[in-house]
Amino acid sequence: MVFKIAVIAAVCCIAALSFKKINESISVLIVISAGVIITAFILSHFISAADDISRLFSFTGLNASYLKIMFKCLGISLVAGFAADICEDASYHALSSQIILAGKVSVLLLSLPLFEAVLKMCIGMIKG
Repeated sequence: MVFKIAVIAAVCCIAALSFKKINESISVLIVISAGVIITAFILSHFISAADDISRLFSFTGLNASYLKIMFKCLGISLVAGFAADICEDASYHALSSQIILAGKVSVLLLSLPLFEAVLKMCIGMIKG
């Protein structure tokens, strides 16, 4: 998997550098396209592993909604990171920082039920 990603990234990087002198917008489109292709490739492998992760999680006896939250947090992180990287490549550093901040806040808000469950568990252990 990593070899294929490295080849795709190298070819697209060379193409983007070649077009950068001719037309920078085409270069940016090549980089964005490469990112989308690589992300789709990674997600296709992850989705096949998600069933195994779900099966392993079911052995723990924990609430399945926690796994759902984990996957949503992972998705938010991936999307925010990808969008921020695109903004960084286009030299929009402030916008990139705002996207990262929005991703972090979204993950925090999404994780509140997990924090609540951990807090309840700790209080239950303290009370005996």
